Formats: sequence, structure tokens, C-alpha cells
Amino acid sequence: DACFSKAMMYQRFIDFTRSRCLVEPHDRVLLGVSGGIDSVVMMHLFLQAGWPVGIAHCNYQLRGDESEGDRDFVRSLAEKHRLPIYEKRFDTQEYAREHGLSIQMAARRLRYRWFEQVRQGEGYDYVAMGHNKDDLAETFLINLSRGTGLKGLTGIKAAQGAIIRPLLFASRREIAGYCHEQGISYREDSSNRQTYYHRNKIRHHVIPVFRELNPRFLDTMMENTGRLQDVYRLYRMFIEEKKRELVRQKGPDVYISKQQVGGEAYATFLFEVLRDYGFGGDVVQQIAHEINGTPGKEYYSESYRLLRDRQWLIVSPLAAGQQQIPGHPPRYYLEEDEEEVEEPIKLTMEKFERPEGWRIPRDRDVACIDPDKLVFPLILRRWQHGDYFKPLGLDHLKKLSDFFVDRKYSRLEKEHAWLLTSGEKVVWVVGDRLDERFKVDRYTRHILQITYHRHT
Repeated sequence: DACFSKAMMYQRFIDFTRSRCLVEPHDRVLLGVSGGIDSVVMMHLFLQAGWPVGIAHCNYQLRGDESEGDRDFVRSLAEKHRLPIYEKRFDTQEYAREHGLSIQMAARRLRYRWFEQVRQGEGYDYVAMGHNKDDLAETFLINLSRGTGLKGLTGIKAAQGAIIRPLLFASRREIAGYCHEQGISYREDSSNRQTYYHRNKIRHHVIPVFRELNPRFLDTMMENTGRLQDVYRLYRMFIEEKKRELVRQKGPDVYISKQQVGGEAYATFLFEVLRDYGFGGDVVQQIAHEINGTPGKEYYSESYRLLRDRQWLIVSPLAAGQQQIPGHPPRYYLEEDEEEVEEPIKLTMEKFERPEGWRIPRDRDVACIDPDKLVFPLILRRWQHGDYFKPLGLDHLKKLSDFFVDRKYSRLEKEHAWLLTSGEKVVWVVGDRLDERFKVDRYTRHILQITYHRHT
């Protein structure tokens, strides 16, 4: 990538904001400025364009003195350019613990929620974020690796509600070149150099290979995601039209014609219909494959049952206490690099190096596990008679049925209990007790933190 001159970068910035209709001349824009290279360059371009702007800075208190240095740097920028500045200090770790979120998800939620409060309270029209062309490609590849479906492949959008991303026209290399040429100073986030997290692995190891194969890879990805956004809009129009045609609502129950949705061509349509009722991709594939099998088979999500009738697939809400058919317990697999699962229950997973002074959260919905003791993929399943585990703090195995008695589980609570297992070994009675064999001990170097998000 060529290093842009000041005039070239500015013109590209103006052309991009105009072509995407991001900002009008009279609009006031709140800039999310972390102090990093992207947000600082974005600020300089907005100042050059003459738009009225303010600076919003979040201090997540995650990197000690480095976070404080970022705050001081952003303050100096605001003072130098005589810009209004809005600051917020978050106890991100505490928020993540209380709400059962990973650190990254907690920071994101806190950031966007507060930005919107400032935008409305201070009379700004938009909030500008410094995402660039590399971020778009990385997000696409992350979603592709997770299997998020077509929606996840539409990429980062230049405009999404009141959020705009006016730097998506530039690559990280171009932004760095511009900074060097213009002598612009910025703060370097040391965590960006680490390769432990999923995004950084893609950034440092995967993207360079694609760029060797195609020097225009980032431009190609931006073009691809643009086309996929158009395709997704058409796709949603088709799905909604087909829903009106093929899906019937009868009281609380939903009827889907087996004859009209049979065959491979409608597997995707079934996924779009049934995901509204909590059925995941693997279960929908099974339903589609077995659609013409013997009537009477049932499939379950967390809150719904699907009955394969003679002519219909009938989706009904589960009554309190209703559960999976005995003898057909569902199993869900969690790969090593997964960060979030939505069904049958919502779990988020964060893997990190053990920090100095780190303490295990005192929360039953958070399990801190030594990942080096696990065999992947992990299995999420209902408990079965005959299950044993070694409850944290005990030196012997215990029947899970006896554990439930000791914990005074009701019949309904036992029916709703989920186990996370490594092979046949129980790792965690989800939301209650970890197995002693998988705990974090003094030799543990890495932490796998799994958080269970209960239904509210």
C-alpha cells in the first residue's frame, strides 16, 4: 500500500463520506478516540474537513499505567485542538463479572452504550469509530471460521444507525504511512502485538498469506462484503415472502408444510424460520435430512418442541417442566476457538494468559478452567443417570444424582441441568459446580473462562 500524502488521504476521506452519505456539512460528530493510530488519524481528517466535532474517550482500566497514559494523551489532543472532551472510566472487569461477559464483550457494550448517551445528551448527530479496511477483512474471516451464516459475512458497515465508520476506505498500512509522513503521534496498544486472541491470530498470520496471494486482498474483501450486503437484503426479502406463503400460525403453534419445504433447496429456509425458535444449525440440518421419515419424531430447542407430523412440521412452545425425549439426549459441541454459543443455552468463552495477582471470580455462573487439561471439542449435554463427577473441593467421585439431592435440586431443576464434559468426564455442572480435576491450580498458565448467561 502506498503511503498517502495529506491531500490524497483527505480527498479519499471526503469522497468516501460523500459516497456513503455518512456526514452532512451541518452535522456534529462525536469521535471515539482511544489514542490509537486509527482514531487519531480519523480526528485529524475531521478537523481538516472542518466538521464540528467532540472527543469521547473510554478508560477501561485494563492495562494499568498504559490506560492512564492513553487518557492523558487524548486529553492533550483535545486541549491542543480546543475540542470538547467527554471521558468515562469503567470498571470493566467488575462489569464483565456481574453480567457474565467476556472482557471484550463487556468493553464493547459499555463503550457503545455510553457513546449513545453522550451523543443524545450533548446534541451530536453521529458517533464516528475508527475501524479500517483491515478490521473489515478480519471480522469477515472470524465470522467465516465460526460459521455465522450469510449475515455474518456482510462485514462491518460504514453506517449503522447513529454509528459511522469513515475510515473503512483505508488499510492499516496506509494509515500508518500517513502518520509517518505527517509526523502524527499516537499511542500503541501493546495487546495488538499479541497473537493469543482469535482476531490477532488472523491479523498476524492469516491476512499476510492472503495478501501474498492477492496484493489487493483488502480491496477485494471490501468489494465482496458490499456485494454480500446487497445479496443479504434480497435474501431477507425472499425469506419473508416465503414465510408468508409457507408458514401458518395457529394459536401458539407454527405449522410448516413438509411437502413444500422438503429437499435440500429449503434447508436454508428452514434454518431461517426455526432459528427464531432457538433451533441451531446442526438440529435444523437433521430435521431437513429426516423430514420424510416416520411421523412422530420430536426435536427440541431450549423453549420449543418440533413435531414431525404426517403433513406438517409443528413447532410448539414447551410447557414448564417438559424436556427432551428420554433416550434421545441432545449433544452440542464446543470447539477450542469458539467464543460464544447461543443454543441450547448461552455461553461465552474467553481464553487468556493468567495475569499476575488474578483471582477466580466468586460467581457460580462463571467457570475458570485450565484448558490444558481439556480434550476438545467439549460436549454440552443433559445429565444422565450413571453420571459421576468430582465436585470442586472433594477428593472422590460422586454420583451426580446424589449431588443433586445434596444441593436440594427440584425435579424441574434436575431436568433443566446442563453438563459441560471433556470426553466422558464432567467438567462443569453449568451454573453450579466445577469438577476438581479441571480446576485452575498453581501450575496453570492459561485460563479458559466460561460464563453462563441465564434467561431473565
